[in-house]
Amino acid sequence: MQKWEKIRFSFLKLARISKRLQKMWLGWRNSSKKIYFYHRTSEYKKMWQAIAERVGARFTALDEDTWELELSGKKTRMFNHQLEFDNPVILGMAGKKPFIHRILHEKGIPVPEHIVFNLTELDKAYEFLKRHPEGCVIKPANNTHAGDGVTTHILKNREVRRAVILASLYCPDILMEPQISGECYRLLVLGGKMVHAVRRSGPRLKGDGLSTVVELINAENDRLRSEGRDILKIDRDCLFALGWQRLSLNAIPEKGRVIIIKTVNDPLGRSAELRTVYNETVTDMICDSVRKSAELAANILNSDFVGIDMIMTDPTIPLEQSGGIINEVNTTPALHHHYNAEAEMYPQPAIQALYLLLERARPS
Repeated sequence: MQKWEKIRFSFLKLARISKRLQKMWLGWRNSSKKIYFYHRTSEYKKMWQAIAERVGARFTALDEDTWELELSGKKTRMFNHQLEFDNPVILGMAGKKPFIHRILHEKGIPVPEHIVFNLTELDKAYEFLKRHPEGCVIKPANNTHAGDGVTTHILKNREVRRAVILASLYCPDILMEPQISGECYRLLVLGGKMVHAVRRSGPRLKGDGLSTVVELINAENDRLRSEGRDILKIDRDCLFALGWQRLSLNAIPEKGRVIIIKTVNDPLGRSAELRTVYNETVTDMICDSVRKSAELAANILNSDFVGIDMIMTDPTIPLEQSGGIINEVNTTPALHHHYNAEAEMYPQPAIQALYLLLERARPS
């Protein structure tokens, strides 16, 4: 390693130490504003109690976050959001993002173009960004969840460095992908079949044939302010979303056309370590081709219970046609994504999962 490279790497290490201390401080203050599963223990407990009552099973609390359901002489257990599906080998495989990209690609399933590198190989990242000037995503390559270490909409080399430092706190291997057009979907596959789908739906506005996009946004923001709600920020996510819809801020959408203004409307305008919060059920929108892609991915992984994360602009056409991709596979998928806790006692897929677990359980 040449002298200037050693100096550059030393600065990177110092920046990494600084970022680590910052994250430790935020953790001590509990101010990261991230919601993890242990905060949902009471929600999951109530969910399974309601399901037990619904199907006539016996519910037993084995510990604060561990429960058992028994029905017709068979038992299964839940540990917070986790169910008794899949073995450690499958779970370990699913956590390796580049590996998953490779085995899905080999079977003809669309995945994002990507590179894997480490903190000493920033030139690889700079070169990748040159090939994708519309934006890139950097994330830890292995064993993370809930947006940990992920930075989106990267446009500049200095942003690459910041994103790499953040990702390296979680894993020495770093994954870089182009920013993919579309919204985030999760297709829940249970026992080889897609049983539910949700989407992180961005805010939408309808064209009137007279107003520009920015005028529509300003009018909507006036309404949101009057209601004390977060406004729509014109940021990189906004401009990127308009771009793949072949629009600009000065375009005039035709009357009645629904346009997606943003895919993420974070009040703080962040582009790093944001969890994907699904807010719309879209099971009936998923076409047969997309459904089969999700089921094939689950089959390749040999997982009985998995959330297949996709990014696509249109779920009613095949991924190859829309330019969509499978982004990640999530074993032990959290069922709270698949229902509205304010309106429902439990997600319907939970009952299907319970029956499959009991069917496979040994008699007690």
